[in-house]
Amino acid sequence: MFKKFVSTVVASVMTLTIVATTAFAAVSTDVAGTKYEEAAEVLGVLDIMVGDYETGAFRPEDTIIRSEVTKVAVAALGLTDVASTANGPTKYPDVVENHWANGYINVASNQNLIIGDDVGTFRPDASITYAEAVTILVRALGYEPKALTQGTYPTGHLVVAANIGLTKGVSGSANDPISRGDVARLTFNALTIKLMEQTGFGNDINYEVVDKTLLEDMLNVQKVTGQVIAVGSSTLTGDSKLDQDEIQIGEEIYNTGDADVRQILGFHVAAYVKEDDMTGENVLLLARPEEGKNSVVTVSAENIAEVVNTESAKELHYWDDEENDKKPIKETIALDAKVMYNGKTGTFEDFKKITSGSIVLLDSNNNGQFNVVFVNETVNYVVEEVSVSGNKVFDKYGQKTLVLDPDDKSLSFHIVRGSEKLTIEDLKEWDVLTVTQSKDGGLVYVEVSNESVTGTVTEIDEEKNRVFINGEDYKIAANYKASIKLEDEGTFYLDVEGKIAAVDNEKTASSNYAYLADIDTAGGLEDALEMKIFDKEGATKILKSASKLKVNGKNNLTPDQALKEIKGIREDAAGQLITLEVNGEGNVYRVDTAASSAAPNEDVFTNNLNEDDMVYKAASRKLVGSKSVNVTDETIVFDIPEGETDTKEFSIRKPDFFTNEDKYNVQIFDLQENMDAKVIIVTNAEGKASEESPIAVVDKITQTRNENGVDIEKLYAYQNGEKVELLTAESGVLVKAAGETTKQLEQGDIIQIKTNAAGEIEDVTVLFDITTKGTEAETVISEDLQTVYGKVVKKFSGSFNLQVNDGTVHNYTIGDAKIYNIDTTKTNNRVTIADAGDIQKYDEADGSKVFVRIYKDVVQEIVIIK
Repeated sequence: MFKKFVSTVVASVMTLTIVATTAFAAVSTDVAGTKYEEAAEVLGVLDIMVGDYETGAFRPEDTIIRSEVTKVAVAALGLTDVASTANGPTKYPDVVENHWANGYINVASNQNLIIGDDVGTFRPDASITYAEAVTILVRALGYEPKALTQGTYPTGHLVVAANIGLTKGVSGSANDPISRGDVARLTFNALTIKLMEQTGFGNDINYEVVDKTLLEDMLNVQKVTGQVIAVGSSTLTGDSKLDQDEIQIGEEIYNTGDADVRQILGFHVAAYVKEDDMTGENVLLLARPEEGKNSVVTVSAENIAEVVNTESAKELHYWDDEENDKKPIKETIALDAKVMYNGKTGTFEDFKKITSGSIVLLDSNNNGQFNVVFVNETVNYVVEEVSVSGNKVFDKYGQKTLVLDPDDKSLSFHIVRGSEKLTIEDLKEWDVLTVTQSKDGGLVYVEVSNESVTGTVTEIDEEKNRVFINGEDYKIAANYKASIKLEDEGTFYLDVEGKIAAVDNEKTASSNYAYLADIDTAGGLEDALEMKIFDKEGATKILKSASKLKVNGKNNLTPDQALKEIKGIREDAAGQLITLEVNGEGNVYRVDTAASSAAPNEDVFTNNLNEDDMVYKAASRKLVGSKSVNVTDETIVFDIPEGETDTKEFSIRKPDFFTNEDKYNVQIFDLQENMDAKVIIVTNAEGKASEESPIAVVDKITQTRNENGVDIEKLYAYQNGEKVELLTAESGVLVKAAGETTKQLEQGDIIQIKTNAAGEIEDVTVLFDITTKGTEAETVISEDLQTVYGKVVKKFSGSFNLQVNDGTVHNYTIGDAKIYNIDTTKTNNRVTIADAGDIQKYDEADGSKVFVRIYKDVVQEIVIIK
């Protein structure tokens, strides 16, 4: 279906629910059709609250932080320009001058929208609660005096907010974090609420509701409603006297500005209009269909069954569910209906069956007959090259060059990706452009997609014109004329409808990595290979091959030929990293072994480096040797001991498995141009628990046996704010130093643990020995990790001061730290989960001290020890 640009509209005279794809404004797909759509759309066009810069996503369900809501409130007051010049020192010690929201926070503070917390800080990057967000907007509307008469914070503010309609359609608990979507709805409601202003002064202070709103009086934007009578030369009746960049809504005429008005004629809309500071013209910012006043049916090209276009009948027949419906649905069109083709006036010659795009029918009179037909026929371009100086886009498949010259006065064009407006400079090779172009070429609308999928075609459904790639179903775009064959592999580029519009067969490197532990021809009558692999998820699998295989690009190999190719010049085919693909029956049909190349080659599975004693640098997350290789969160780490063939001894490690300054023997695969490693095999892993690992507070240890009958230990502990039970890989792991020997860990010890892929404990690092609870200490373990154990000398709402051995006092912010309590005076329940309220100033009678683990300057855990 044609990309959506407006909200879901329910036809008031139909039982069918339809999506009005009238292109009034671009809106992020994650809010389209939701309760947040209108608010997100309006706030976006007013530049009050926008989506993600890179993806355009609005993320309505995500929480929002205090500085972001402050920015929204200041923007809603029309003070964005003031904020841009207000950077400088603030009244809050935790808001630095280079904080992105510094100017907004200064303006909000001067406007008395924010006052900070009870210790004078603002916490700009902390989540904001429902009550706090409501309060800021109540103050922005001028209702703070009224709120203070209704009760203390936040009760009075919440009562007033409900009474004036601020919280209409929004609900939440006062102290719960509020979502981005709900902040958008609150702010949208605030735009049209009448303001409260002080009208009396001196001894006669008075506050009254006045006939002003944020929208009209602070943002200088008018909201108007009415039917769109004409757009440029197109009109519902008679001839239009408008210029091409003008629109008539009701009796008024506005400049269309940057608004997309291809499919707006005849609609009853709510429009937002702003006077241009330079020209004095009223410019359209956004128009949206008024709920319940438009009857619309939208049909994508692929669902059109038949178009009846005779002198006596105009009909559109279409499938709602072609596979299950007995016959298509029929819609009747008025014989004198207005036809719009790709945004401009057309004729009934344009009312025909199309192969891509959509047909939209509008009953603007609500009389049961469609009187406006929008035919939107699209063509996909796949970017081969862009000439910025020539304003030209060249297509990979021979389409006529697309010229988008901003200096051409006869041309109006828009380039968008989701809700983001682009320029021709933003276009890249392989971008798929879905283009709507008027017949005269004067109106061009370009929707950009950079989505793709890499893999192999495993199934083809020619009847439905679709293929399966890596088991997922994809339709093929109508104007993609090249053939796609079974077992074709590469990168498949998708248009805005998610259909395949281009294929790059050169990009064939698979990411389905596995370590080949053993391989041989299958016994018996089967003509197949049998492989024992250890995959990137840490699972051992026995797989059989198809009767014909593709190995290293060579097709139709027999199992014997494939085995020879996999072995190559090695002594044994097993004992190497491979990539593989399986078919629908679960049989391996493709295998690639790693090519050898020191240079990155992102299109071919490559072994780039084999080196011993590479040193891991935790600060930069690099393995340093003859090269410096980045270890990222996406890097897959195979722990394969040198010479080991038993997959029970193999592990998949998280990237934080590496320990600062430890040396590793490694094999590096698929090194990227930025030196990120996709896969690393470590053959000598003896590292300890990672410094990033959360602490575990030991509760108790028991002896048990695993499923193989091996004696092991079971640890009961508190970790990540909850009680956990973990098994060891073998016995004798849960120990700590005791002079020149070791002894078992005991209740109250604080440790970090290292686990294998099965989640079994392989090693522990002791950070605090409970037997030393009488000795205060500050321990710098590395550049990133330190622990402190001492007395709390002062407590604040979000932090505390800690002193070690009567030395320097340091302040620690509690933040999101996990907090535990160890009470050695108790007989039972000595170890428990605690909260910030349990942290108290040191008292000789109580004797409680505090252990703090700090990683990369952030407090990770706090343990209160009595």
